[in-house]
Amino acid sequence: MHVRASLLVASLAAALVSTAAHAETVTVSAKRLLDVETGRFTENPVVRIENGVVVSVGTRAASEKVTFDLGDVTLLPGLTDCHVHLIGGEEQTPFQNLAETTAHAALEGAVNARKTVEAGFTTVRDLGARDFADVALRDEIAAGKIVGPRMLVATKSISATGGHGDLNDLPEDVHMHRYSAIADGPEEIRKKVRENVKYGADWIKILVTGGIGSARTDPRQAEYTEEEIRAAVVAAKEKGRDVAVHAHGTLGILRAARAGVRSVEHASMLDDETIAALKASGTFIVSNPQTNAYMLERGAAGGYQDYQLRKSREVKDLKVESLKKAVKAGLPIAYGTDAGVQIHGINGRQLAMYVEAGMTPLQAIQSATLVAARLLRMETKIGKVAPGFYGDLVAVAGDPLQNVRTIESPLFVMKEGRLVFEKR
Repeated sequence: MHVRASLLVASLAAALVSTAAHAETVTVSAKRLLDVETGRFTENPVVRIENGVVVSVGTRAASEKVTFDLGDVTLLPGLTDCHVHLIGGEEQTPFQNLAETTAHAALEGAVNARKTVEAGFTTVRDLGARDFADVALRDEIAAGKIVGPRMLVATKSISATGGHGDLNDLPEDVHMHRYSAIADGPEEIRKKVRENVKYGADWIKILVTGGIGSARTDPRQAEYTEEEIRAAVVAAKEKGRDVAVHAHGTLGILRAARAGVRSVEHASMLDDETIAALKASGTFIVSNPQTNAYMLERGAAGGYQDYQLRKSREVKDLKVESLKKAVKAGLPIAYGTDAGVQIHGINGRQLAMYVEAGMTPLQAIQSATLVAARLLRMETKIGKVAPGFYGDLVAVAGDPLQNVRTIESPLFVMKEGRLVFEKR
């Protein structure tokens, strides 16, 4: 009894210490703070954070002491990447991926999570992982046991037979004993939606066209009917979830918009009809031109197969032109990189590509803050430095409105009032 009592007292003491550490008031000051809504700067700001949440933002008094005095830097809210794949190793060939155990993939995910948050991305939406390792990683990060970004997860992407999520490079007599989300027809799709939610999915992702990374699929070709996509949307809504779709080709994008999905990933082949449909439905797009640029730069050295590089070359310019059309049309564009197809920790590099496509630097930053927050229905918690929002801060050198690439190399990252990275 004495041993049990001692252990109980020790556990309670540890819990109190942990709670006290999290409850500690933290103040952060810098030369300037960017208001991502207006594009204006607050000079000599002080941000006060209690219990992981911002309680005030003001001007620092001359003699005021702060926890972190960052000096001549610009403060921004923590950034959001709406399309990542944290689980698994980097730059693996398809067969290396097949040979990797779930345990190893999950451990790699913990490493990738740290790289991501240290790059200034304090929130991510993970759009596809294996064997629910993303659920475990999300929960361990939320419990404070692993350093990483706040995660929303989609578990296994739902795919048609022979589609982008099927193992088309394996012969018929070789079978994988892993959780599968292959589903054909509305009823099978509804069942997979419910199953994914049962095992922890925050989002539902379905693959409605062929893809670049999959063998024997065509990115231009639609792989689900509008009826099938709508079945996923309705089933997800019944569970309080939204649907993201992988869609390169025009027909797949059009069907997805008409079916009422929340976001279209890639959106590589937009035309006037699809843009009008996306506008009418209020659908977000998440464009990731960095993926294709990275693949073509690395080539075979990055583990990419000939068919993947060929399709990436075919899609890259179409995706960039589609992004330009989307910017011009005023579509809501949320930031997403598809990190995991390329290495983790370089998430910020794509901001410059958004600017090249016609966004102002402020609009590019908004895509990774305000717009991303709206997509994720977290606009009252992330995307701004304001009272009631999470104490997520990123500090960068210089003025990001003059040089957005400064965000690629953050000097300081804080998540919920806790320091997670500081460049020394």
